[in-house]
Amino acid sequence: MKTKLYVLLTILSIAFSVNKTFAQGCVAVRQMGGNMICSSNSYNLPKGELAFGGTYRYFHSFRHYVGTEEQEYRQTTQGGFDYAGNEKGNAVNIYSHALDINFSYGITDRFQVNLAIPYVHNERSQVLRTKTGGKVIIDGKEVDQVLEGIRYSVYAQGLGDIRFSGNYWVFDPAKTTKGNLLLGVGVKLNTGSHDEKDMGLFMNTKSSHGNLVYDSLVTMDQAIQPGDGGIGFSLELQGFRQLYKGVYGFANGYYLFNPKESNGTFKSAPKAGLEGYNIYACPDQYFARVGITGSILKDQSLTLSAAYRIEGIPAYDVFGGQVAYRRPGLVMAAEPGASFRKGKTSISLLVPINFYRNRVQSAADIADQNLQNSQIDDDAEKVHVQGDAAFADYSININYTYRFGKVKKS
Repeated sequence: MKTKLYVLLTILSIAFSVNKTFAQGCVAVRQMGGNMICSSNSYNLPKGELAFGGTYRYFHSFRHYVGTEEQEYRQTTQGGFDYAGNEKGNAVNIYSHALDINFSYGITDRFQVNLAIPYVHNERSQVLRTKTGGKVIIDGKEVDQVLEGIRYSVYAQGLGDIRFSGNYWVFDPAKTTKGNLLLGVGVKLNTGSHDEKDMGLFMNTKSSHGNLVYDSLVTMDQAIQPGDGGIGFSLELQGFRQLYKGVYGFANGYYLFNPKESNGTFKSAPKAGLEGYNIYACPDQYFARVGITGSILKDQSLTLSAAYRIEGIPAYDVFGGQVAYRRPGLVMAAEPGASFRKGKTSISLLVPINFYRNRVQSAADIADQNLQNSQIDDDAEKVHVQGDAAFADYSININYTYRFGKVKKS
C-alpha cells in the first residue's frame, strides 16, 4: 500500500502541479498556476492541511509561423544590412520568465481550494529598419546608403492575473487507490497589467538620414503583457489510473473562459471598415495532456513520465464578442518529465518539446480578408489574410512543493 501511495503522489506532483505552464510566444497564452500535490501519506490533501510551492517557467520564442508553415527567412532576411553588407534577420524574439507562488488547503478530505499568484518578466526583441548615411562596398559596388536593422528590446514585468480555484475528488480517496477523477472550477482575476509601457524606438522622419528617437509612451505588445485585462472562469478535469503495477496513466484538461471582448488597449490606429479589430482581445485559452509515469527506484522517490500535450488560444471565444485583435494558435508537444520526493518536499521538472505549431486565422484576419475581397470582382485576384506568430522550440518548467502538517505512517 505504501508503494502505491508514493507512486500516486508522484503522478499528482507531475500531472497537477505544473499542469498549466504554457509555452507559446507571440500567441499570448499565460502562466495560470497549478494545483498543489497532496499529502505524503495519501494522494489527496487531507482536511486542515496546507501545501505551499512555486512553479517557474522559461521559454524563448523566435520561430515565425503562418498556419503550419514556418517563415524560415525571418531568421536571416528583412532585417536590413550591416555596414559590411551582411543581411540580417527580423524575427521577433520573446524571452519569458514566470514564477507562480501556489497555496492549497484541504477543506475536507475530498475538497481543496487553491490560490496561484504569478509574477512575470518578459522581453520582446525586435528590429527597426533605418537608412544610414555614408558609403560602403556591397558586392563590389559603392552604395551611398545602407538599410540597417537596429535590434532593440522592450520589457514588461510585474504581477500577473491571480487565480482562485477549487477541486473535488469524484471518488472517496480513502477507498480508491488505483484511480480517481478530480473536477475543478476557478476564477481568474484581472490583477495583471495589460497596458504596460516601455521606451519605444522610432524613426524621426524629419531628419535627412533619419534619427533614432525614443518615446516613453509606447504600450507593449499583448504577447508580453503580465495580464489580459479580463475576469474569467475556468473548468478543469484531472485523473489517473493504474495500468500495471507501478505504472500509471494520467490526463488533465483545462479551459479558461474570458467573456470580456477586449481590454481597451490599442494595438494600432483603426482601419476604415475594421474598427474594433485594432483593440487587444481578452482571449479564451485551453490546455490538455495525457501520459504515463512510473517509479524507477525501490524507495519510490524518483519517478519519470512521458506525455503528449496540446495548448493554445482559439480564434473565437465561447462567450462574449469577437471584434478584437488576438493571435490565435496552438502547439503540440512531447513532454518528458521527472519528479523527486523526500518527506514533505517534492521537486518536478517538465520540458515540453514542440513538434507542431499552428498560427490559425483570426477573426481580425477574416474581417480584413472579407473587406478587401468585397472590393474585388475577379475571384482569381481575391486575397487570403492570415497573420504570423512566433513560437518556442521548448519550455522549461520547474515545480517545488512543501506540505505543512504531520506526516502519518502508512
